[in-house]
Amino acid sequence: MTYLNFHTHSPLHEGEQTIPSLGVHPWHIHSNWTEEVRQLESELKNSRSVQEMAEQKAEGVPTMMIGECGLDRLCATPYDIQLEVFQEHIRLSESYRLPLVLHCVRAIDDVLRLKRGTHQHWIFHGFRGKPQQLQQLIDHDFYISFGFNYNPESLRACPESRLFLETDDIPRPISPLYEEVSKLRQTTTEQLREQVWENAKGLLR
Repeated sequence: MTYLNFHTHSPLHEGEQTIPSLGVHPWHIHSNWTEEVRQLESELKNSRSVQEMAEQKAEGVPTMMIGECGLDRLCATPYDIQLEVFQEHIRLSESYRLPLVLHCVRAIDDVLRLKRGTHQHWIFHGFRGKPQQLQQLIDHDFYISFGFNYNPESLRACPESRLFLETDDIPRPISPLYEEVSKLRQTTTEQLREQVWENAKGLLR
């Protein structure tokens, strides 16, 4: 069984697999963002062929996700524009019934407000917060993806059915992270790897 690298900006290493995603990162929103969103939706329409949907049903895991997208109070993009673009991503996630990969920096209250009333799964990627914030996200039905920089208490506290692992922008193989996390959570690397794949299947309604 391969390792699922839930979210990465680097080429995959041998023995790894990821779930492709499409979205506009809040750092990279341009003045012509409405056109970017239209292009994104066009790509979604063209990529989700009948064959893809058949494979999705057979494999039991998503063929694609929306994101990463979200809100970041520390980046240069005006926050009101970020909100508009994020709401468009939410619309696409709901319309195409695809999971949404979230980037969130100091904007958790707005994220939780916008999450209400949605039906698709959201995944908070690169989570580094404390257990209290983790529990808040779990209570709002989030999945949580951890990278190499994590809070050990939060990683131990995360329910196994809600856990993902990723390398994000660190160009390293993910297998050492699985080994590290399996020791931290007192399980085996193989059991952890199987659980993460089961969680990927859980992203489908």
